[in-house]
Amino acid sequence: MKYFYFGTLIAVLLLSLIGCQQNVAQSNNQSSNGAVEGFVEPEPSDWVEYTKPVREYMYYRTQAVLENNAHILWDQYPLLKENIDREKGLNVEKFEIESLNSGFELLDANFNIEGYERIKVKTINNSEAIVLVHGSIVYLRNDFEESGGEYLIKLFLKQEGNQWTVVKTDEYTLPEYKEWLKEKQ
Repeated sequence: MKYFYFGTLIAVLLLSLIGCQQNVAQSNNQSSNGAVEGFVEPEPSDWVEYTKPVREYMYYRTQAVLENNAHILWDQYPLLKENIDREKGLNVEKFEIESLNSGFELLDANFNIEGYERIKVKTINNSEAIVLVHGSIVYLRNDFEESGGEYLIKLFLKQEGNQWTVVKTDEYTLPEYKEWLKEKQ
């Protein structure tokens, strides 16, 4: 009887250890999905380096929308007021500011840069990178309804000194978003 309990204990321990091992096949699938368009999840040590400029950009973006003033964003990122192309989704923040401020007042905002998935990065060279952000942003209106939702955007970063700054944005248009979903599957 003692051997039966000892054997059962060993079997339970072995099964527990097997359950703790990483599923290599699943990990490889996640890597291939993350490599859409050459974007990959940054290493944990690099993650902090890229999330800071993304959060900073989103802060100034939401403040510009809440204050109905594109210059709040443009003063921080002057290149975003150039080369605006609504059809391609390039530097289109001013249109969000205008549309969200027509017909009601905004009281507050919350954003989550990884609301749908972790950020992905494509390194161009030592001083340039593109961060793919699939997050969410919700604005609280003065009628206590919400506006906003999911966003998918590429932030083009350039390193100036020891910090990254946003020099261009490319928000996915609806056709681009549908294509991105197809590639991801």
